[in-house]
Amino acid sequence: MTNAEISRLADHQPTVRTPPRFAVRIFWIAQRTIYRLSNGHIGLSRPEAGNKFGMLRLETVGRRTGKRRAAIVGYFEDGQNLVTVAMNGWGEDEPAWWLNLQSNPEATVSLVDGPRSVIARVASGEERERLWAKVGEYPGWGADVDGRAARRPRPTAVVILEPRDAVAQTDAFRADASDRAASTPQRDAASAAGERVIGRGRRVRLRHLWLVPGIGLALFANTQASRLGVGIVPLLLFGIVPDVPRLFGLRRPTMRMLHAVMHLPPVALAVLVATATTGMSPFVYVGALAWLGHIVVGWGTGDRVRSADSQVAKQARAPHAAHDEIAPEATAISVA
Repeated sequence: MTNAEISRLADHQPTVRTPPRFAVRIFWIAQRTIYRLSNGHIGLSRPEAGNKFGMLRLETVGRRTGKRRAAIVGYFEDGQNLVTVAMNGWGEDEPAWWLNLQSNPEATVSLVDGPRSVIARVASGEERERLWAKVGEYPGWGADVDGRAARRPRPTAVVILEPRDAVAQTDAFRADASDRAASTPQRDAASAAGERVIGRGRRVRLRHLWLVPGIGLALFANTQASRLGVGIVPLLLFGIVPDVPRLFGLRRPTMRMLHAVMHLPPVALAVLVATATTGMSPFVYVGALAWLGHIVVGWGTGDRVRSADSQVAKQARAPHAAHDEIAPEATAISVA
């Protein structure tokens, strides 16, 4: 780097502002939620030079757990290769998906056109310089990419995802995937767990029945908010607050404990009964209804924090099951 370049970075570096970590984590959670609720129909996109980068779903193998991990990241194309930047929202730490790829470079990506098997490697030398310059052709990484990268304690890796096969998504792959989805052992295992396999790998579980009362509570809370004239603020506030500990990382013992307490039905019920019988605060009454609905819906969606022992047990039952990570610090998206 020349003296002129160093001077230029020194001039503009103090003015560079990275997004607050809590805002980045909220965006991560919202993006994964939208992808899940839409069954993968919303959240992925193609890159458009001069307009925006694309979005893909990257599935890696956890370097410590050996379990499948998923993240949504921004990318652009370089011939047959897919290129992304391991920037972690321009935070100091490396994104978990990149650490996983360094341990095991084989991965699977989901694009708008379908899945693709890839092998990851880091760009270096002239190739890195060429691709780094190309990052600016796909807006979305944030203003002043060079300045943001200069604030990080280590060089930001440019990650290349090369196709593992010359032809992506062959007929043989489709047939093999269809055979696996229809295999008798999988259906037998699902039946033993009280599940019913529907279509191509989709399952209806008994816990999904909790969605009915959960959604009912949410609708009732909305009705009470209109009747009492308190608006949507308590619905939003009490519907979001139980998941606030996620923003600070559930690997912290205090955050895990707080998350567990805020998802205990007796706590929400106690607040609901107190406000309903005394009538002291319609705002809190409506909020408690939304809070309780949030907990019950969580039972239906399986959105709960599992202990390390239960995760190991689940891995033993379904070693190849893939899922999205819960902890924001262990995920990455377009701004990560």
